[in-house]
Amino acid sequence: MALTAVISIFGWATVIFAGAMLMPIPVALFYGEAGTPFIFLVSALLTGMFGGALTMASLSSVKRRTGRREAFLLGVLVWVLLPVFGALPFLSLVGPLDAFIESMSGLTTTGYSVFDRPEDLPRSMLFWRAMMQWLGGLATIMLAVVLLGLFGLGGLAVYRSAIPAGDGTALSGRLKDTLSAIWWVYGILTLVCGLLLWINGVRPFDALCYAMSTISTGGFVTSSDGVAAFSPGALTVLTIFMWALALNFTLHWAAFHGRWRVYYRDPEFRAFGRLCLISAALITFVHFDATGRDFLESLGMALFSVAAVASTTGFIGLPMSSGVIDVPWPTGVSVLLLMVMMIGGAAGSTAGGFKLMRFALLIRQGGAELARLSFPNGIKLVSYGGFRVESSVLRSAWNYLILFMISVAVLAVVIDLDGHDLPTALALAVGAMSNAGPAATYVTVESISIVGLDPVSKIGIVIGMLAGRLELLALLGIFMPSFWGR
Repeated sequence: MALTAVISIFGWATVIFAGAMLMPIPVALFYGEAGTPFIFLVSALLTGMFGGALTMASLSSVKRRTGRREAFLLGVLVWVLLPVFGALPFLSLVGPLDAFIESMSGLTTTGYSVFDRPEDLPRSMLFWRAMMQWLGGLATIMLAVVLLGLFGLGGLAVYRSAIPAGDGTALSGRLKDTLSAIWWVYGILTLVCGLLLWINGVRPFDALCYAMSTISTGGFVTSSDGVAAFSPGALTVLTIFMWALALNFTLHWAAFHGRWRVYYRDPEFRAFGRLCLISAALITFVHFDATGRDFLESLGMALFSVAAVASTTGFIGLPMSSGVIDVPWPTGVSVLLLMVMMIGGAAGSTAGGFKLMRFALLIRQGGAELARLSFPNGIKLVSYGGFRVESSVLRSAWNYLILFMISVAVLAVVIDLDGHDLPTALALAVGAMSNAGPAATYVTVESISIVGLDPVSKIGIVIGMLAGRLELLALLGIFMPSFWGR
């Protein structure tokens, strides 16, 4: 195994992460925060020393060919060890476990927070949370392009990337080329989102934080009120960007290069549109009938809510009082939103969940099986994007679904034993496994807090967030001896 290559890449990633830790310092100085600049400086130095040591230790080593095992191990290291360093600034506010949860939630773009009142935090801490989500989203896209394009985890072998994955043999080359291709598109979308929010009445600092949170589909907010008090224009901006970032990010890269037709040719784009529009239409009519509010207002709420759960961003755009949604939705709507949240966004996006591509494959296989009832001797092939889908890919998708559901059930039982009711436990489990975080509030109606969970449940939430971001199979694979065999 080319362990040296993994150490080298992770070392450079840690050094870059340390550099990002310095960015909240100007924010702290601008707002006159005492003490926080020193906290971030020390945290950056510790992180940089660790990353630098790894980088220096691997410079003189012989570099070997990298493959599946090295790529998976790198993904695990990024989302297990980097949160340890990302938690350092929070140690001045909360304990080690809560600090790690906040950092893990940010880097996995889940959005769960141990701070019930974010407005009480220093601005530099709010900026660091948003920055971690932004970096986590960028890392998610990079590894998705490299890993899914090469290995097709859990039925995603039909994934197609529109951008180059880099050198065919070196993992570092593939990551480097992917980063150079997407970082400027990712950055431009962030700036445009922030600018549009500012134009629509959001304060500049909040606009930047919410832009980073939206582009990464993370869900961290800067106040306990979230986005509920935003103007209709600002909510419209968030809705558009949440829908857009739930799509395969390589489509946006292709569009920036003038290849606009990729959207219409992509089967996931069409499937995502149908899923969201049908769900939004159902919710609109139910909400309009139950509340008697203006139809356009109901439509806006439905579109925003579906975008929030489908992209696993989790922003709450509904009117709330003391952390409770003013007009609770019927149980049927909550179940529908829970299903959309579990499906999540497209492969190659920053969104979490089961992934729309797998869902589409299972639906098509279901249609093929129904057709065989009428024509038992007929041959019905399952295709996706113009390509035939092999039976092994379909089996992988079913296996992943079973593992996903079992993981959700186990985590829900663990949280339920902590004293929470089953709906809340289920919502928390789905939120963790789908990296949807605060979107679970749409299901429970009341704001969900993870601060009061016992340590066992918190550790379960951490494992769930990690498993959701690493596509579950990658996390399980590293514990199998056969995976490491030659």
